[in-house]
Amino acid sequence: MSRHPGLSPGGEPENFEQYLLRVNPSQASLDSLAEQPDNAPIIMLNLLRFNPRGDASIYGEYAKRAAPEVEKVGSFVGYYGRTLTDFDPAFGFDDSWDGVGLVVYHRRQSFIQLQNSRNYQLAIPFRTAGASRRTLYVLRDDEQLPVAATTISELDASRQALHAGEGAGNDDIYVLDLMSFTEHGRKKAFESYVQAISPLLRQSGAVLELSVSPETPVLSEAIWDYCMLTRFPSLESVVALYENSAWKAAQTACAETMVSRLSVASQS
Repeated sequence: MSRHPGLSPGGEPENFEQYLLRVNPSQASLDSLAEQPDNAPIIMLNLLRFNPRGDASIYGEYAKRAAPEVEKVGSFVGYYGRTLTDFDPAFGFDDSWDGVGLVVYHRRQSFIQLQNSRNYQLAIPFRTAGASRRTLYVLRDDEQLPVAATTISELDASRQALHAGEGAGNDDIYVLDLMSFTEHGRKKAFESYVQAISPLLRQSGAVLELSVSPETPVLSEAIWDYCMLTRFPSLESVVALYENSAWKAAQTACAETMVSRLSVASQS
């Protein structure tokens, strides 16, 4: 099987060319995206590691310049949060990222159109200078296991950010989970995991905001099978759940069929 053009190398870059491969999608990756069916809204998942770490000032200049161009193609930011790094390492959160963004595009052609904007291209040098690693992944609606509070299509229709919805508050914590399972019994493994954690999430007051399929890596170190975004009402509710023995047992059981997992906690 040939390597997907959207997969980026791991590890630290040894030169500027390798650095670029970790920050900006290749033309081959963008071409591959343009060839995909384009009949529904998508989310472009952004995981960001700033340069320097924890400092969004340079990347923020890119965001400021890019924002009007994003709006011109009819897209908007469905969620953005800064990564939280003060959790117990045993919880398994990846604190090597600085920001999590979900940008809603009415169609993937909107994203391609954005890349061709002259003003947007002028903003890219600030992105290159302000980030040391990025993950960029197309998310799409699919069969929901479990059923989430909203869908990408509903977000696109409402044009309302997740943290602006009913019940959202300033203390909310958003946990993003990306998971990949072994080829054998992939769906069954995920269904068993969902069945185990769903009542625990409800008891903790958490809301599963999105349950979607990672479809196309535009810039990513790994291929992912499932994506979940869960909103917790407070930092304390996250800690209480992750210290729960039933939650720990569900994670251990799931790990037996899991190839890899990336979990990031953030706050808007």
